[in-house]
Amino acid sequence: MTGAPERRVSPRARSAFGHYRATNHARAAEYVVHDARGDVIAARWRRPASHTIAQTVLAQHTLMYHIGGATSVAKFVDGRCVGTRAQHGTLTFCPRDESSEWIRGGVCEVMHIYIAPSMIRSYAEESLPGATTPHIDPLFAVNDPWLQSYFRLMQSELEIYGGDSKHPEALLLTQSMELLVRHLLCWHSDLSRPRQQAALAVGAHPLAPRHLARVLDYIEVNIADDIALADLAALVGVSKYNFIRSFRAATQQTPYAYLVDRRLARAVAALRYSMRSVARIGRDAGFKSTPGFSNVFKKHFGVSPSEFRARSA
Repeated sequence: MTGAPERRVSPRARSAFGHYRATNHARAAEYVVHDARGDVIAARWRRPASHTIAQTVLAQHTLMYHIGGATSVAKFVDGRCVGTRAQHGTLTFCPRDESSEWIRGGVCEVMHIYIAPSMIRSYAEESLPGATTPHIDPLFAVNDPWLQSYFRLMQSELEIYGGDSKHPEALLLTQSMELLVRHLLCWHSDLSRPRQQAALAVGAHPLAPRHLARVLDYIEVNIADDIALADLAALVGVSKYNFIRSFRAATQQTPYAYLVDRRLARAVAALRYSMRSVARIGRDAGFKSTPGFSNVFKKHFGVSPSEFRARSA
């Protein structure tokens, strides 16, 4: 595969989130999502009507989902107009080193996912051996049903944990980012056609029973802690993406969905048969905050943990 060499991230490069915060006319993000290290990986914004120029090299790429608001959004790259309208539900990808100019005709509501170049390199090294790291194509206001479903799911999950002090489950973030990077590289990059077809054609084989048992035992023992996708994949010696597919083939659930189900099952048993507080039960089951526990519980059972306990009694 050929392509221009990737520009390495300068240690002093401004974060993509920092750039959008500085150009949002003193308006804070509606909510911010951090990863386990404290780095911002997602944010929801109300971008005001404005004329914005971005010429600096950022530390991350930005994938934008147009939630609502103005559809009069013009983008210029190197003085050339690449689009003038962005319908609700469309996707835009801005490479971190793209010099662009934006003109918004009104308030535009968007959700951002910030993608570190290291994530793309890591996926390529694990799943595309021998290939040069692909470059994701710049996109403007495209319709992609998979990405639209991805953002709707992530909105639902992330808003449970919205707020500067909230950190979603690490497994949710790593699993979702792995799937996102794979989709972008297979469908929206300069990856050669033979490699793209080979990546898409790889079938999912269920985890062997002994490997599945090892993974499930590890989850049960560490259920109250952050569980990393890399650690689960290492237990059976496969890449993170192949682990997701093999686990789902064996259990009909993603690793994150299985983990949530197990945590809820532990919480349900404690609510029925123990006198511990709801907050303590949530922590012991692996939920990081009482509001987060209550939100997840109500999403699955239709009632809060306290209401469930009262009805069980």
